[in-house]
Amino acid sequence: MSRRAEIGILVALFLVLGGVLYRNFRPPATSDSDGPADIAIHLLKVPNPALHLDQLARIRQLAYTGSHRNIFSATPPPPPVAPHAATKRDAAPAVRAGPPGPLPLQVPLTFYGMAIDPKTGNKLAFFTNGDNVYIASPGETLLGHFRLLTIDKDTVRIEDTTTSQSAVIPMTPLKNP
Repeated sequence: MSRRAEIGILVALFLVLGGVLYRNFRPPATSDSDGPADIAIHLLKVPNPALHLDQLARIRQLAYTGSHRNIFSATPPPPPVAPHAATKRDAAPAVRAGPPGPLPLQVPLTFYGMAIDPKTGNKLAFFTNGDNVYIASPGETLLGHFRLLTIDKDTVRIEDTTTSQSAVIPMTPLKNP
């Protein structure tokens, strides 16, 4: 490359360097606003932004007069108590029945036999549910939430792990088709 071409490239590079330095280090332009001039500020139009203390005092004086029932309980609320005009002191108070007890545990398994493992001496129980056959020992879980507690000669005791209810299932012999 010739000496003249090298000087021309050097001058061009100095011009580019000067433009970059000027763009990065120039003082900021002054404006009347804190942000960019093209952003419009839209404020909410509130007719009266003062606190309404009279309305707050009225709301604080309100009292809940509902049934006070537990919204997380599936049992229905107790019936409303009718006010009695005249009651006798010597009359026995009415005995109200409490909520119904829990339903008995329904296990969808049929217990049809048991065996003892000759090597370990552990008891095994045989269950069926439709076409499926299950073999379990005490402490094992069946169908994801039924734990086998005990195995006797003619019965087994099973606990539902979600509700902690237990049931005794008698042995039912299988019918040959």
